[in-house]
Amino acid sequence: MIDNFIQNILPIAYAFSFMLGACVASFLNVVIWRAPRGESVVFPPSHCPKCSSRIPWWQNIPILSWLALRGKCANCKMPISPRYILIELLGALLFVAAFWKWQGSIETIFMWIWIALMIAGSFIDFDHKLLPDFTTVGGMVLGLIYGAILSYFEKSYIPLMCSGIGLALGFGMLWLIRFLGTLAFKREAMGLGDVFLMGAVGALFGPISVLAVLILSSVFGSVVGLTMVALSKARLGKFVEIPFGPYICFSCLIWMFFSTELINWYLRVIGCAA
Repeated sequence: MIDNFIQNILPIAYAFSFMLGACVASFLNVVIWRAPRGESVVFPPSHCPKCSSRIPWWQNIPILSWLALRGKCANCKMPISPRYILIELLGALLFVAAFWKWQGSIETIFMWIWIALMIAGSFIDFDHKLLPDFTTVGGMVLGLIYGAILSYFEKSYIPLMCSGIGLALGFGMLWLIRFLGTLAFKREAMGLGDVFLMGAVGALFGPISVLAVLILSSVFGSVVGLTMVALSKARLGKFVEIPFGPYICFSCLIWMFFSTELINWYLRVIGCAA
């Protein structure tokens, strides 16, 4: 009977996760636009960036309103960037994926918060090449709280110790890379926000995640940089500013959902090599 009840309620839980993720991402659209400009994310209420007309609630329903309005402002008919609906879909799908991965446990809530911080941080970094403190320092604090709560439930200090060691390793490794890169390039090689962000990754997912995410993000960042060179948008020998935060976040998502598969793959590789 209990199994049947769980099976029956799961579709409702997934639907709730989807709607919650879309609503959170809709708010993140406001944060992404206003926070770097020093504007309040609460006041004034949602309005069209082109004509400044206020958007009523029925025209501000995540995903559905953009589709119903065909991507245009109801007042001035100017186009609304498709990025708004893409961010809402991204939040919705990632919230569903997190619920599926952690099955609605208390860890799910922490992962939802972390996903929201990563979405906000990634798009702000893309737009302004900066990572706000609420995404980086907030992530480190979230990771330590996460470790403390896991330690409480497991009646062991190991999760909290892993969070602390992961934070120190993530922060320390990227700080060292930043320091050496700055010496080599004679200019700031990496933003301090990236250093704090990697500390947050380590605090949430432990020391091993730092190494995996650092390798993955470096590979992704290099591929994008070389692609830019190939497309003639940059020249070899010229210093190109590429925001690193989004690649850290993307790599962290891969680790979040596929860490077991990555570890097993690595063990098979070194097993074959041996």
